[in-house]
Amino acid sequence: MQKEQDREAIYRSIFFCDMDRKKADEIINRLDGRTVNYDKGEIIIREREKLNNIGILLDGVLCKVQYYRDGTEQLVQKLVSSFVVGVEIAVSEKKTSPYDVYASEQAHIFWFPVRAMEEEGVLDLRERIEFYKKAVHFLANEDIRKYRKIELLSIRGIRERIEQYLRIQQSRHKSNAFDIEFNREQMANYLGINRSVLSHELKKMEKEGILKVRKNHFELADKE
Repeated sequence: MQKEQDREAIYRSIFFCDMDRKKADEIINRLDGRTVNYDKGEIIIREREKLNNIGILLDGVLCKVQYYRDGTEQLVQKLVSSFVVGVEIAVSEKKTSPYDVYASEQAHIFWFPVRAMEEEGVLDLRERIEFYKKAVHFLANEDIRKYRKIELLSIRGIRERIEQYLRIQQSRHKSNAFDIEFNREQMANYLGINRSVLSHELKKMEKEGILKVRKNHFELADKE
């Protein structure tokens, strides 16, 4: 039996967010999934590992990362409650992960077999089509997100890259004041720059009146 807050996290996920609760409960029970607990720092998915399940993050925070030969970690994405895990791997032909995922704090994930979508038996045809539609929408959004990151990393100037990232967050939150999902180290990692360089540049930008910053809260000055 799942806890109420776990069910709420599943209801908010892309597969169930538009579904009637009674119908959602029926499908969740049929999926015969399992909840797995992960400790802080524990590897959940390894690069080149096969994955035949799709996860829904119930609570905690996950980091999707890639490692370079010199051991440098590049943060690809930070995942929070209700986010789906491993969809693009599990529905691919080879089902092989191109990245690592680890728990940056204690986390719980509800896993269900991808064969529930791929094969007859667990879901009826209409339900399987609906799940595939949701997966396509998710993958399309992920593709757009990756394009934006590539565009961001292609900016050579450190300040210009920071400003562009913050303007994207401003647009996303529809406000000059907003919280970002990263701490300073994660933000530097995501932007592909040294943490000390990022901190130094933010202090300079604050001194110049471009922004105000306190931990992960930013406030951008209006452009003249």
